[in-house]
Amino acid sequence: MGKAQRAHQIAQRGARRIADNREGESRSRLLPLLLAIAAIALLAGLSYTGLWLWQRAPVAELSRVDALEHVRVKGPFRAVNQREVEEILLPFLQRGFFSLDIGAIREALLQHPWIVGASVSRRWPRGVEVQVEEARPLAVWGKDKLLVASGELLPRPPGMHTGRLPELAGDEELVERIMSQYRALAGLLTTRDMEVKRLSFDDLAGWHLELVSGVELHLGHDELLERVNRFLSLSRGVLAPHLEKIARVDTRYSNAVAVRFREQKTEAKKPKAEE
Repeated sequence: MGKAQRAHQIAQRGARRIADNREGESRSRLLPLLLAIAAIALLAGLSYTGLWLWQRAPVAELSRVDALEHVRVKGPFRAVNQREVEEILLPFLQRGFFSLDIGAIREALLQHPWIVGASVSRRWPRGVEVQVEEARPLAVWGKDKLLVASGELLPRPPGMHTGRLPELAGDEELVERIMSQYRALAGLLTTRDMEVKRLSFDDLAGWHLELVSGVELHLGHDELLERVNRFLSLSRGVLAPHLEKIARVDTRYSNAVAVRFREQKTEAKKPKAEE
């Protein structure tokens, strides 16, 4: 064999070694990537299997695993007490943390006549927080009802303090009309002792208004705001020195008012002792 053939064979062997080295390097680079892909696929498979089994597990079994341990209820608790809210929640809380039906809880809370808003959220790892919003009372209606801002008449919660809420009275079919007139008067009567204490309406006597000061106004059926304004003008003028003595004002006349004063209490004079 000549020198040229031996040189050619040596070159071929060197080329094969280089090619083998490159192929080995490529395989060593691909191996970690393949292992990572396999690990991800395995984790995905396990997660899907776990979810599949979880969804098909009995509710009682799930409740043992993710039982709720902390329930927090927040709210003003003026018309609704905390125990009432907890009683609404109880049937749902038995399902556990992940099985908790947030939407169903919220709908159940909103069935309570005094609850107008509710938010329910999970608190990791085993808690739930509930916040309720109550209807805002606008006035007392009779002995056992309250008128709320939405115009509804709701049952008066036992033990609820109404504070200085005004009293409205009349036929329940006229509640919207009475509430509208009250709001108009409340915007007009803003000075101290002139706020609305009681407003009532009936078909025979018409509107009757009692102020915080104790003054009663007979207003008739029509021109309610005009007649109240007439009284206010007089209270700042000729009636100003006598307001504390006024018991009743009849404004049903066209261009005048009739004023009735409170009866003055007089002490009976004691007879002189005989000397």
